[in-house]
Amino acid sequence: MPSRRRLAAALLPLAIGSRARAQAPSAFPSHPVRVVVPFPPGGTADVLVRLLQPPVAERLGQPLVIENRAGGATIIGTDAVAKAAADGYALLLVANSFAINATLVAHPPFDARRDFTGVASLGFNPHVLVVNNAFPARTVAELVAAARAAPGRLSYASFGNGTSAHLGGESFKQAAGLELQHVPYRGGAPALQDVMGGQVPMMFNNLPDTLPLIRDGRVRAIAVAGARRAVVLPEVPTFAESGLPGVVSNSWFGLVARAGTPAGILDRLHDAVTATLAEPAVAARFGELGVEPRPMPRAAFDAFLRDEFDRNAALIRRAGITAD
Repeated sequence: MPSRRRLAAALLPLAIGSRARAQAPSAFPSHPVRVVVPFPPGGTADVLVRLLQPPVAERLGQPLVIENRAGGATIIGTDAVAKAAADGYALLLVANSFAINATLVAHPPFDARRDFTGVASLGFNPHVLVVNNAFPARTVAELVAAARAAPGRLSYASFGNGTSAHLGGESFKQAAGLELQHVPYRGGAPALQDVMGGQVPMMFNNLPDTLPLIRDGRVRAIAVAGARRAVVLPEVPTFAESGLPGVVSNSWFGLVARAGTPAGILDRLHDAVTATLAEPAVAARFGELGVEPRPMPRAAFDAFLRDEFDRNAALIRRAGITAD
């Protein structure tokens, strides 16, 4: 019988060749790619992925299978990909909650910073700060003055504790040095309803969800929390234009994979998604949803994720936000 050393030496080239074939970008993908969406069907994140699904699948030459695994504040779906093989066949749709939960959720079953790597940035949706029509402020300066005149007596709504809208309100508080009370709701619709009804004076919300109400005159837009004015609201200034450049409130979307996935496979996925985002029809449909396609190189997207982990962690700790 051959010795163990001789047998290992004989098998090593086979193992290396098998591993190289499995990781070769030219051979990827050889079967369907799964995209886990840790949100319920029908939301903005879900809609965006389904818009990308046919053209990305065509570019990859394999079906793109979308799997909604909502629950646990996105922890369930995220954990499913964290435990998948690092082979590019399981991707995760991520949004702000991915970076927020890394600090807010105690003892998650994965390490979001360590266990994932960026595939592609999809887009950004700036939030807009709105007030009810009975509230006298019409500008950021007037709103800040009203809040300073009644410290701790004004409140802002959000679509949930620890959400991007909640942290947007905290960002506004810290940038302007205000005392505001947070009123969390279970979703944007009931929060907006109470803002319109005057129960809560203001809130940050996704621009697409709020735009019809602004156009109908049911709420008043004060400022957009984006780097530039929204194309659909050219008359509404940004916070930076209003003297508060430090206010950050938005929803962003991207795709990540398991850390350790071969670079060639990540590049193949990135290129397919980025080329799809450049299609005029896709960009136009994103625009209708209020989301600006914002592709970037993989290294830049990884840097963006690191910055989001750090920025949200600092904001959460300064504000004393908890998951409860």
